[in-house]
Amino acid sequence: MKKIILASASLRRRELFKKFGLKFISVVSGVEEGELKGLTPSQTAEYFSKMKARRVADRHKTAVVVAADTIVACGGKILGKPVSRRNAEKMLEFLSGRQHSVITAFTVIEGEKEMTKSVRTKVFFRNLSKDEIKRYVASGEPMGKAGAYAIQGGAALFVEKIAGDYFNVVGLPLCELYDVLKKFGIKL
Repeated sequence: MKKIILASASLRRRELFKKFGLKFISVVSGVEEGELKGLTPSQTAEYFSKMKARRVADRHKTAVVVAADTIVACGGKILGKPVSRRNAEKMLEFLSGRQHSVITAFTVIEGEKEMTKSVRTKVFFRNLSKDEIKRYVASGEPMGKAGAYAIQGGAALFVEKIAGDYFNVVGLPLCELYDVLKKFGIKL
């Protein structure tokens, strides 16, 4: 049986990965995320998913390593994780009443074999009041989340609709990842 590693500190990614029913361990990559000039949102997410997977694969040569990166893009801007509560409020004010994209890229590596894919989901927020934003930010939930929200949490009330994969917005596009894992000989 192949050793499987999820290169992630994310609790929600670990919970999603458990849906495959596979035995795996979680290893933090230590890769610092940030904005990269000159790359599209998809290219940015792909870059960071590759860096995370490669960092862990370098230390675990015989394992199948899976890593992912999620970003939010709106109006030509990439919204990463908020650095402060005020920053989270500004992000949510920016997303209020707008459509935006959530892009999750994932990379799977085993030895010399490597595959990267990115998945885009459109998310439509209703208009949010300043009070709603302040209450949500005060909950602490937006911190550590791309775009300052968790669709599976309190921000579910902000979402009018989505077009695409719900699990992609949570942080791991399960259907697409499953297709790639099969190519690596991982049977569920």
